[in-house]
Amino acid sequence: MMTASCLVNPLSGYETELKLEPVAPENKIKVAVVGGGCAGLAASCAAAERGHDVTLFEASQEIGGQFNFAKVVPGKEEFHETIKYFNSRLVLSGVDLKLNTTVTAEELIAGGYDRVVVATGVTPRVPNIPGIDHSKVGC
Repeated sequence: MMTASCLVNPLSGYETELKLEPVAPENKIKVAVVGGGCAGLAASCAAAERGHDVTLFEASQEIGGQFNFAKVVPGKEEFHETIKYFNSRLVLSGVDLKLNTTVTAEELIAGGYDRVVVATGVTPRVPNIPGIDHSKVGC
């Protein structure tokens, strides 16, 4: 049997198996999340909603990662709503969002974080296929 999954909600399909319970105050930790795409947003919100002290570092001027490319595709306007949803969750859960901020390993160590989540995504590749360099192909 296949399990359903979701790009935005990693708990989807695992609701009965994964329980994100609040932590006791004495177990609260300091978490850095590097990358504000879907994975980094979900990790930041989940950790903060459990009670941890979370800082999210995003190199660009807005959250969303690859969703920011997808949301401009005709018929994919709903991705705007997903980004709005995560913006709200970040605020409500108290995540310290640092936009336009790249962070080094040395800075993370100096920041005293107990855990670091690296969710920086991938560098898109340009496939080597005939016609890829045509003026009507956007890469």
